[in-house]
Amino acid sequence: SFPTRRSSDLGDRALSVFIQPPSVEELRCRLEGRGTDAPEVIESRIAKAEYELGFASQFDCVIVNDDLEAAKAEALKVIKEFLAEE
Repeated sequence: SFPTRRSSDLGDRALSVFIQPPSVEELRCRLEGRGTDAPEVIESRIAKAEYELGFASQFDCVIVNDDLEAAKAEALKVIKEFLAEE
């Protein structure tokens, strides 16, 4: 299972970031497009992703990976801002 907002063990010293695909359909297209996994493996990964997406709201920050460079920039920005708070 996933941690909830800032684990009680770490308090404000932790930042939880959830990286999610733009949609389950886009995730499926990406996985199929890679051509590296068997169809049953893709179905298993999709099922796991659907389950995990249900936890996104429990994270401090959600970043949608619809553009890799933009998602990386957003992650870096969020982390830098978090570290500046300390």
